[in-house]
Amino acid sequence: MESRWTSIIIIVLALFVFVFFIGQVFFADGGKVTTETAYTYSMTEDVPFEGVFLRDETVVYSPGSGVLDYEHSDGSKVGKSSVIARRYRSETDIECRREIKKINEQIAVLTDAEKLAGTDNNQLENISSQINERHSMILESLISGDYSAAQAQETAMLGVLSKREISRGDVSSYSTRIAALHKRSSELQSMLSGDVTEIFADGTGYFVSRVDGYEGKLTMSDSESITADRIEEVLADPEPGKSAGAVGKLIADYRWRVAAVINTEQLFGCYEGSTVTLRVRSDPTPIEAEIVSITDTGRGDGTAVYVFECDTLTSSVVSGRTAQFKYIVNSYGGLRVSRSALRFNEEQERGVYVVVGGKLVFKKINVEYWGDDYLICSQEEGSEYLKLYDRIVTEGKDLYEGKVVE
Repeated sequence: MESRWTSIIIIVLALFVFVFFIGQVFFADGGKVTTETAYTYSMTEDVPFEGVFLRDETVVYSPGSGVLDYEHSDGSKVGKSSVIARRYRSETDIECRREIKKINEQIAVLTDAEKLAGTDNNQLENISSQINERHSMILESLISGDYSAAQAQETAMLGVLSKREISRGDVSSYSTRIAALHKRSSELQSMLSGDVTEIFADGTGYFVSRVDGYEGKLTMSDSESITADRIEEVLADPEPGKSAGAVGKLIADYRWRVAAVINTEQLFGCYEGSTVTLRVRSDPTPIEAEIVSITDTGRGDGTAVYVFECDTLTSSVVSGRTAQFKYIVNSYGGLRVSRSALRFNEEQERGVYVVVGGKLVFKKINVEYWGDDYLICSQEEGSEYLKLYDRIVTEGKDLYEGKVVE
């Protein structure tokens, strides 16, 4: 009898162990989830088109041979009779003068720093703050790809670092360094040919070093009569050639126009006088524009000549005669969420599960944009809504509020 009960107990235990291991195989991952972090995200719906710039421009002439060194970046405003460029005999002259200018700046900052020699060091805190500020500005310029701005901060950084060395007593004088710089400057001066021609602006305006040959032929007033054929002709040949002796041009006003052939269905709902948003090439700067005219091309294909007027003058809109544009239909910004994370709670409210302290918490979302595999949700007030940096569950089994997860 005892052996019979022993056998029954052994069989029951064996079944229990078998069921336990089967459960481990099939349900061990029940508490495992895949997550992603909620980050901010933005996107735009746009209509691309290629346009032709219409501007009131005057060519600046200065016949002669040599190498030009421009004093202003494209799009900079200049006054009448101001120097817009200098002509040198060779590239060597330009490089020498640039190095001399940099040396003189270094001499100036080192001389200024020496004035702190022998004074108390109560300015160290302020100097350290300036160093951190300059360092941040250099990093921001490098991250944004503006290397010229980062380089421009180099002399300023030298100045505050030199002041810190003097104030702390690390060095007592920069006289040796200044003397060496003066010597190098004299050597460079002796290498110059001395042949320099200054070129002056004939009037006021916005200077551009590039001349394409359409100056005076595609003006603001030409927008009233420009045709689709003319636009396509310019798009096919945006630089027919510049006149001899042309060194640049002056744009009379910050206002400009762009003409393009666009299918009217793509810009459905737009009308003359309406305000729209454009972007040029990959430039993230939004440009507010007014549609000044819409003229049917007469081709019977639903296209029309659109003329936009803008007053945002940047290097991206003065560097060429044509450009790739984007007409911004809609812009969206918020938190990006994978569509696989979308869930509904018992009240049928739309949301996602997030991991908080090892447990699942349901957070509501307001969807602003539906993409193919992601959503953009607005950032809402209140703890019941999804927040920036929340850990969102994108995959998992048997999800519910309060579930303990790995």
